[in-house]
Parts: sequence; C-alpha cells; structure tokens
Amino acid sequence: MRNLIEGQSLKLNTGALMPAIALGMSAREESPEETSAYFRKGLEIGYRHFDTASVYRTESMMGEVLEDVLNSGTFKREELFITSKLAPSQTHADDVILALRTSLSQLRLEYVDLYLIHFPVRIKAGTKLTIPMPEDSFLPLDLVGVWKVFEQCVELGLTKAIGVSNFGSRLLGVITADAKIIPAVNQNCQVEMHPGCLQPRLLDTCKQLGTKVMAYSALGAPGYSKGFSSNAVIESPILKEIAEKHGKSVAQVALRWSLDNGAGVVVKSSNPGRMAQNLDVFGWTLDEEDHKKIATMPRFKNSNWELWINQTTSPYRSPKDICEDWSD
Repeated sequence: MRNLIEGQSLKLNTGALMPAIALGMSAREESPEETSAYFRKGLEIGYRHFDTASVYRTESMMGEVLEDVLNSGTFKREELFITSKLAPSQTHADDVILALRTSLSQLRLEYVDLYLIHFPVRIKAGTKLTIPMPEDSFLPLDLVGVWKVFEQCVELGLTKAIGVSNFGSRLLGVITADAKIIPAVNQNCQVEMHPGCLQPRLLDTCKQLGTKVMAYSALGAPGYSKGFSSNAVIESPILKEIAEKHGKSVAQVALRWSLDNGAGVVVKSSNPGRMAQNLDVFGWTLDEEDHKKIATMPRFKNSNWELWINQTTSPYRSPKDICEDWSD
C-alpha cells in the first residue's frame, strides 16, 4: 500500500501523518547518479518519508526524480513526506524564507512536509566544518527570531510543519516560550537516539510539548565517518540475544526499540536488502524483558558537538549548553 498508514506513522501536532521510518538522503562520496538511483530504489522498496537538508547537497538530485514520479502519476504528492533543513549559515530571520524557497526550487516542489532548523547555531557562509571551528566562524544567533519566520513559512504554504534538529530541552524552551506554533518532530526533534543513547528527559520534554522525536544514528551510525560512528549497537551481545529470540536482525531490534519509545527513525543504507529489512519493523514489538535488558547496555553517543563549542564567540561553552539531556 502506497498511502501513508497510521499504524506505521506518527501523528504530528498538525494532524498530519509522518511515516515513522525515513530514508536519510545525506551523501558522502556518492555521485549525483548514485544519489538519484538510491532515491529511486527507496521509493521502489516502499519508503515514503525522505530526510534531506541543504547541507547534504542532494535536493537537486531528488528534485529530478520527484518531478518524474509525480508528473508520470507514479505517485501523488500527498503519498510522499519530504523533510528538509535550514543550513547553519542561514540561521537568521532574514535568510529563512529565501533558503526554503531555494530548497523547494531544488526539490521541484511547491511545499515540503517538514522544515527544520538543522543546528542551533549560525556560522559564516562558506565556513568549512572542522574541529575546532575557527573562532571567527560564529555569528550572532537569535533562535526566537528565526522561529517566528519559520511560523511565517507555514502561513505562506511553503511547509506543512516546522521543527528543530539537535535541540535539547532548554533550547526547546527558548523557542516555545512565545511561539504560535509548537515544533511538530522537537515536530521534529531530530536527535541522536539509540539503545546506547536513551534520551529519557528529552523524550519527556517533547511528550509534554506534543512534539514528536525522530532519532538519527539509530544503529550507532556504523562506518559513517571518522569520529561519528560506532559499532556498539550492531555488535551488542544484548541486542544479538534479543534479535535471536524474535527471529529478527540486530538492526531491526534497535529500530523497533526507538519505535516502542514513541520515536520515528531516520535510517541510511544503500544495500537493497538492508533497506527493505529496515522497513520491516512493524507488526511486532519488544517485550518488557527486552526493554529492561536494553536499559543495561553501556551508554555512548557519537555527537558531542565540539564543532559548535568555544569559549569566546560561540553561544555554547560545552555540549550540555546545546543539549543538557545528553548526560542521560
């Protein structure tokens, strides 16, 4: 069935259904042709939620495919859920609408289903992301002002819903204190979350706000990139034992754990078999004993955001200034 299915979706505070499993569209060394083929394969396998961003530089390749499948009648626009994100060099009220219109032009769409603030920082355009970042990279940041323009984007019909990514509870409080629209996934609180990074306080904050969580690095991002990956999830003896018990793969157990905790998941694999397997996580759940065992797993996280931290020009002096919940 191609339509968005309630049992496989999260209901946002807008009333819309968001497919709980999203295919991540970040690109590392893939060519434009490989990215287009990957997107088409995702559609063929059954993905309906696709997670991209301005900084991923994949929107134009997606746009070519979207134009083809929509114009040919292969899909209707309402059958697809497209998420994109504002670049950290454009986290300023004056830049938001132009940035979103540029993404829409690249995607060849009239609207996206969800638009997120990618990171709670503002840096100079053209800045290379390195650790540490040059101290003159950072620019003054007004998240409240940015959020007000995000609300305008909804009113203009450029996006159906708005949200944030990589925000902790404190920063969520900053933008929601005087907001007309509460983030629908933190509306999207996109955060690192997996069986080794439980995020209970952040989940509770989002639940109180009526904000859905989308977990990235749900499998620990094995092999993703130096300094941002771990095999601790995939190689966990606890998860292997639970997987054997249910006749599932370790990856499916890790994804099901996120779903059981009320979160959606962004997955990334170019292997067709694993792509299909990552969608096959509905119609079963982990039991109480499974969850208790997972709660005993060693804690780790890939994202410590040293990238955005310094003692002078950044708005953040430590990782906890960005997301104090990461101490969980």
